[in-house]
Amino acid sequence: MKTNFTTAKIKVLLLALFLVFGQFYSQLQNGSVGINTSSPNVNSVLDVVSGNNNKGILIPRLTENQRNAIIINKSKDDGLTIYNTTEDCFNYWSFADDEWKSVCGQMGKAVFTVDCSNTKVMGTYVKGRDLTTSNYLSIFVNVTKIGNYTISGTTINGYNFYGTGTFLNTGVQTIQIGGQGNPQNVQTDDVSLSANGTDVTCTPAVSVNVLSPAGSYTMSCGSAVANGVYKVGTALNSSNTITLPINVSSLGSYTITTNTVDGISFRGSGTFTSTGNQNITLSGTGTPSSTAMKTMTITSDSQGGVSTTCNVSIIVVVPKKTVLHIGLESAYGYSAFTGPSRSLMDSPTNFGTTASSIVKYEGFTHTSLGNSPSSAALQAALNAKPDIVIIGYNYTPNATDAGYIASYLNKKGIVIALTDDSGTAQNLFRGIFSDPTISASNGSGAGSVYALSNTDDPILNGPFGDVRGKNWGEDASATVNISGLTSGFIPYSYAQPINNATARTGISGLRSSNVNFIWFGDGGFLSNENANGNPYSSNTIEPFVAPSSGGYFPVQKATYGSAGNGYSAGGMQVQNSILFANMIAWAVKQAEFSGINTQ
Repeated sequence: MKTNFTTAKIKVLLLALFLVFGQFYSQLQNGSVGINTSSPNVNSVLDVVSGNNNKGILIPRLTENQRNAIIINKSKDDGLTIYNTTEDCFNYWSFADDEWKSVCGQMGKAVFTVDCSNTKVMGTYVKGRDLTTSNYLSIFVNVTKIGNYTISGTTINGYNFYGTGTFLNTGVQTIQIGGQGNPQNVQTDDVSLSANGTDVTCTPAVSVNVLSPAGSYTMSCGSAVANGVYKVGTALNSSNTITLPINVSSLGSYTITTNTVDGISFRGSGTFTSTGNQNITLSGTGTPSSTAMKTMTITSDSQGGVSTTCNVSIIVVVPKKTVLHIGLESAYGYSAFTGPSRSLMDSPTNFGTTASSIVKYEGFTHTSLGNSPSSAALQAALNAKPDIVIIGYNYTPNATDAGYIASYLNKKGIVIALTDDSGTAQNLFRGIFSDPTISASNGSGAGSVYALSNTDDPILNGPFGDVRGKNWGEDASATVNISGLTSGFIPYSYAQPINNATARTGISGLRSSNVNFIWFGDGGFLSNENANGNPYSSNTIEPFVAPSSGGYFPVQKATYGSAGNGYSAGGMQVQNSILFANMIAWAVKQAEFSGINTQ
């Protein structure tokens, strides 16, 4: 009995060994090993099954530095896999690319920080209104490792933000995370940010003001005012705004925007708390890229259906221009290199970068050739392409010099010529107008007063005043008059003074309609020996006035002119300084947009 029992046990043991051996043999046959499975996948070397469906598999977890410390055998380690705890993603070694790869994208997850202080909420958020492409978060980030990113911003008010993409460069950059949803309540919402799965704590929190539905109001477009200084390449700041008068008829929210012109735009939003007339502020954003004047079209969301054709002009500061002065350098300021005429040009009240400057302009670089440069010196100076040339008493160019000046004008140079020598004027006009029949002659003398035309022209009606139908005054010498011109010019004044009965013919002031040339027949047009720009005591000389007490702003000389033709001595007003300031404003604009250095 004992022997039989032992034999039975041996049979059972042999059977078990056979089954185990058979199973092992089978695994060797198909090359698969299974854990927690008796039938491993035939296409897998290792088939791991979670016995209770509640466990996973862990492979080596390394930081990126630890991963990089692995000594790779390129021919044997192709496909070597680890879990990168720095990136929070699986990595594998690629023999073909000779580098570690991430399964979270070819470049893997990016590493970056969010600058909460520069993160901005863009667009207007109104209860019950679906978010559009104008509703997004502008997020300022600093990328230290290129790669993929996912950023979300959540609220508890029916809308959220989400964006994904790839950083291709390291460093500081701005991205847009689009909004989705429909705000449900009028309130201020804190946005909870998450970057690549990690919460971002912002103090203070990024917040969104959800407004009530729009009210009804009308805009007083004609009274809108643009504030601040605008410069090419300089981002708009809190001073760059538009003040817009409105009349509110029913309460609610408002959103008023402009189009984007040359990189800048304006917007304002809020909630009306009272009806009636009031001002709202539209804040500017962006950076101007050119000095062209920008016409901003204002659009409202009034429930009253207000017209959207309201326009406001934005003027951008013009960069510095070079001015070449030719004439006697003295206290009188004949060519504006010295004297009150120079002070007028350099005054920020007139030409500057302040919000109150009449012409938004960075100023002038002045050079002078004096009153008797050689032809070679003149040619060299003009070949250097100054933006503006001002000629005054007592420069007397010969025919060769006049040819150089004409050539400069034909290249879009700008010349303001104030000359009272008939030979000089004749040379200039024959050279500039290419007409040898043009003649010049001396006219009336000191204290002569000439009526200005009523032509709507930027010199007669410019930023410093409207002098159409008013007068300009001759200084101490005789006015030069031009005859023989038939076309190609805009007359400003004629040869006949209003205070002299002697008949005279010709032109005493004009602007060419073909080149950038202005001329008046008086070398002392800018004359004033008072450094403070106050009126000189004489009624027959020094007609220029620009008092320092007013920031050298140009004003008329209120008592001027010699007696004659029914006028008493000093019984007229002359506008020489206002004319000159308008000339310079015109010249600055021409130099910027149609000058010798803009070709």
